[in-house]
Amino acid sequence: MKTAIFAIIIMFFSADTCSKQEMNSIESFNYETFTRGSTTMYTVTSENVKVKSSDLNSKEKSKSITAEEWNFLIGSANKIEASKMSQLKAPTNSRVSDEALHAILSIRKNDTIYKTNSFDHGNPPAEVKPLVEAILRLAENVE
Repeated sequence: MKTAIFAIIIMFFSADTCSKQEMNSIESFNYETFTRGSTTMYTVTSENVKVKSSDLNSKEKSKSITAEEWNFLIGSANKIEASKMSQLKAPTNSRVSDEALHAILSIRKNDTIYKTNSFDHGNPPAEVKPLVEAILRLAENVE
C-alpha cells in the first residue's frame, strides 16, 4: 500500500515537472521578412529582441525584454501546434508579385525548429497572427 501511494506521489510530481518543462521548452522565436536585395530578421529570446537588417544600410539592434513580455509570447505560442506550422496556408499571395515582402515565422523548441511556409508580411495565417503581431510590437521599440 505504501509503495502504491509513493508511486502516485512520484507520478504527480513528474507530471508537474514535465508540464513546466514543456512551457519553458521554447528557446526563441524568429520572424524573417525578405525580398530581392533585403532581409530583416527579428529574433526574440527570453532575454532580448534583436532586429537585424541586411540591405544597403545593414544594421543590428537589440533591446531587453521583460519576463511579462516573454510569457505573453509563450502563451501565444502554446496556442499553436508547432509540428503543424509548415502546413498552414497563407491567406494571400501578394508576395509572388513583389506587392508584399515574404515572411516566415519559426519557433525553436526543444532543439527543433518549426517553420511556417512563406506568407505575405502583414497578413500571416490566422493561427500564428497573434504571435507575429506580438513579435512585431516588441520589435517596434528596438532602437
